[in-house]
Amino acid sequence: MTRLGVISDSHDRGYWLEKWLEYAKKQKYDAVFHLGDYDSDARWLKKRLDAPMFCVAGNCDMFSKLPRMARAAYGPHRLLAVHGHLQDVKYGYDKLCWYTEEQNATIALFGHTHVPYAGMEGGILLMNPGALMDGRYGELTLDGDRAVPRLETLRDE
Repeated sequence: MTRLGVISDSHDRGYWLEKWLEYAKKQKYDAVFHLGDYDSDARWLKKRLDAPMFCVAGNCDMFSKLPRMARAAYGPHRLLAVHGHLQDVKYGYDKLCWYTEEQNATIALFGHTHVPYAGMEGGILLMNPGALMDGRYGELTLDGDRAVPRLETLRDE
């Protein structure tokens, strides 16, 4: 079984970033995906997490040297990570699904809309954790042929 932490759109919100880091360390994720907006947050996390990190640049990362797309494979699961702005996800998921198929992936992780979403579209599992700046994050569990997304919210204590 593989457990992945998925975050996006942290937008330099130190409080939620630190709170999520504290949570992620307890979860001992096999890997973490930061789906863009702000690459400085992704770099900060990468220095503090023990898990491998996949980071992509978002629309607010115009001058970032991060890639615009990342791929990973876990058993039969082939993941594509993008921010989503280049796939126009605010206007629907068709373009993202086509791009995911072109990249030979079966799961697409994306952000940009700040709206949490997990569902099947055209045979592709789509997952948007929502915006970490609002305390939202996702977890993706891969177990054999199963992929189970969870959308969560950090609690403000």
